[in-house]
Amino acid sequence: MRIIGLLMIGSKMVFAVVTPLLFDTLVVPLQKSTASIEKLSQKPVMEPNQSLLRNFLNGVETTLNTGKKLSGAKEIDEEVLNRYLQELRELARTKESIEVLYRKSLTTAMAQRDKQSFEDLVTLPLEPLHHPRIRSEVIAFYRQYYPHHSIKSMEILCDEQALEEKSIQIALEQEQAYEEHLRILKRSEAYKVKKTAQIGSRNSVLLSAEPNGVGGYEFEAENLNPYTVTMSIDFEYLSNLKPSGKIPLFIEIPGKSKKRVLELSRITSGSGVDYRSSYGWVRGSAFAIHEDKYLYKLPFSKGINVEVSQGYYGETSHKGLSAYAVDFPVPVGTPIYAAREGIVVGSEGSSNVGGASAEYRKYANYVIIEHNDGTMGNYYHLKQNGTVAVIGQKVAQGDLIGYSGNTGYSSGPHLHFSVSKVDPISMRRPMNLPIKMETAQGIVNLPRKGDRYTVQ
Repeated sequence: MRIIGLLMIGSKMVFAVVTPLLFDTLVVPLQKSTASIEKLSQKPVMEPNQSLLRNFLNGVETTLNTGKKLSGAKEIDEEVLNRYLQELRELARTKESIEVLYRKSLTTAMAQRDKQSFEDLVTLPLEPLHHPRIRSEVIAFYRQYYPHHSIKSMEILCDEQALEEKSIQIALEQEQAYEEHLRILKRSEAYKVKKTAQIGSRNSVLLSAEPNGVGGYEFEAENLNPYTVTMSIDFEYLSNLKPSGKIPLFIEIPGKSKKRVLELSRITSGSGVDYRSSYGWVRGSAFAIHEDKYLYKLPFSKGINVEVSQGYYGETSHKGLSAYAVDFPVPVGTPIYAAREGIVVGSEGSSNVGGASAEYRKYANYVIIEHNDGTMGNYYHLKQNGTVAVIGQKVAQGDLIGYSGNTGYSSGPHLHFSVSKVDPISMRRPMNLPIKMETAQGIVNLPRKGDRYTVQ
C-alpha cells in the first residue's frame, strides 16, 4: 500500500512539473528486496512457490527497463506510463504476498522444529524478520534450540534487538522523561506550588484532592505546560472507597488547562476511609490519532537537495519506538522550517556542547511543535542560539523555526526529525510515527540511508 500511494501521487505530478521525473527510481523500493528474494527462491523450503518468486524477479527487471525508457523520453506516452504504474502496483502486491508467505513459512518451521527450514529463512534479511513481534519469537526459538549461537545472521538480529531496547531508554531521556510517583497535593498546596513551577518541571502537572462533602474525595488535574500531557493515576491502597473510573486511570490533559478527573466515593457510611496513591505524566498524548494522509514538507529551503544519513529502521539509533525518524546531514547554520503547522511547545537553544557519546544527550538544542491532531514534531541538534521559534508561538507549514547544528548526542552536524505521540502500550514512552513527506521526486514514506530528495 505504501508503494501505491507513492505511485498515485507520482502519476498526478507527471504533467505538473517542468523538469522530467526519474521514473526508474520508483522501482528502487522493490529492487532493494530482489537480492534476498533471489536467494530465497533457491531454498528448498520455497520450492512450492518458485513461480511466484520468479515472476516477481522478472517483473522488477522488466519494469525497471520500462522506467529507464520513460525517464529518457522527451515526451511521455500516457498509455505506456499508465501501464508502467499498473505494473508497479501489481509488483507491490506480489511483494506483500511473498512477505506473508515468508512469515507463515517461518512460523511453520518453528512450530515443527524444522531447523533446516528455519536456517534457510533467517539467513535472508527480508522485512518481516525485523518486525518486533516476529523477531522476538525467532530469537526465543534460536536461543532455545541453538545454545552454541551458530547462525551469524541470528547473532546480528539479537544485537539489533538489544540496540532497540537501548534506544527506548535513549528516547526516554532525549525526548521526554516520564515523571512518576508524584505526590497528590491538597488544593492549598497546589496553589503554592504553581507560583514556582516552570515549564517541563516535575511539578508543572499537578494533581490535587479535596473532600467532596459526603465522605469521599474529588481529584483535579492541572497542566501548567503549553503542551498536552498524558497522566496516569493509580492507587496502592483503598479503604472503604470506590473509584469513579477504571484504575489505573490514563487521561489526556490539554496544555494550560485543568479538569476534574476522578472521584472516590465512600462505600459504607459511618466507617472510616483512607487511600494511598501517586501519579505520573509524560509530554504528549497517548490518545492522539495521527492524520496519516497529511503531507509533511521537508524542513529545509525550497530547491535544495538533501541526503538521508539514517532513515526508518536505521542502523545506529532508529530502532523500536524510535524507528520512524530521519537524520539529514546538513551544515551548521542551515535554516530549518516547520514541516507542519502547529504550536511551539518546546524550544531550547542555550547549549553549545555536542559529541558522539550518551553523556552529551542532555545538551541537545531543539524545537518541538504540537500539531492539531495531538502529535509532536521534533527538530533536534540545533545550533547554539539557533532556535527562532518560541514557546506558545503559532507557526505555519514552511515558517522558519531555527538553524541546524551539532549539539547533544551527535556524531556530526545534522537535523534529527521525527513525529511522535505517547506509546499507548506503556503510556509513558514517546513513540515515533511513520509519515508521508512531499518532495520533488514524489511522496516519500520509507526514507532510507543514502536516499536524496529535493525540497519542493
